[in-house]
Amino acid sequence: MHLTFSIRPAEANDLPALLDMSLALQDHLEAAGSDCWRMTPGARQTLGGQLAARLGAPGSLALVAEHEPGAVAGMAFGRLVANTRYLPPLTGFIDQLYVRPAHRRSGVGSQLLAELLRFFADQGVADVSLRTMHLNAEAAAFWAAAGFTPRIVTLGRRIVPDTTTLQPRRQP
Repeated sequence: MHLTFSIRPAEANDLPALLDMSLALQDHLEAAGSDCWRMTPGARQTLGGQLAARLGAPGSLALVAEHEPGAVAGMAFGRLVANTRYLPPLTGFIDQLYVRPAHRRSGVGSQLLAELLRFFADQGVADVSLRTMHLNAEAAAFWAAAGFTPRIVTLGRRIVPDTTTLQPRRQP
């Protein structure tokens, strides 16, 4: 069965679905096995308020994809970023794009992305970036198919004191 999706700006009555999908995305990232971006219990409790603040925030766009009224299949959040140190002076940043598993590979993610890119273009943005976890192969394939390429690689490591990697400070 092929469903038709409508993409529209998110509204306050979408907050339960936005919260559910944001937590599902977080759980997916944490299940990937990385220590990166693990959410504290307190942050989980305040996430709904943070999402509410993003709805209609200046220079940002929150979108939902519906296949019938009230049946939200996906979401996307993007925002404008002003830059005084580098060119271009105005860029777009995609904070989140999530599609419920039952609706993946149906084109809804591409539709959400197209609307975000249209928003950015309408604001005069010529460059868009995002962050994704290296262990999220499904997301990496989606972004690559959409023309996104790696630009900056962030490396990290845990600091665990041991005698082979950390030397004691020398006393003056």
